[in-house]
Amino acid sequence: MRPPTPRQLARIAALFAVLADPVRLRILQCLRRGPRSVGEIQRSCRLKQANTSKHLRVLREARVAAPRRAGNSVRYEITDPRVFALCDLLCG
Repeated sequence: MRPPTPRQLARIAALFAVLADPVRLRILQCLRRGPRSVGEIQRSCRLKQANTSKHLRVLREARVAAPRRAGNSVRYEITDPRVFALCDLLCG
């Protein structure tokens, strides 16, 4: 196995920074059960709407979650399920 390139290391560091926030980890656990609307995530995680949107933006920018249009609503889903393997590994 070759060592990671500087670009890959930067991506890994960015992912760990995203996962370093407990609220974002709660949102990821909510999304683990399948795509959810912002309102569903907000209620499930007991967050304010603005706070939910802020954390979803971080997850979206890191390409961990993405919005998908479903009819008239937008539902967020995980873009790479390997993030759950990483969470499982770190949580023991």
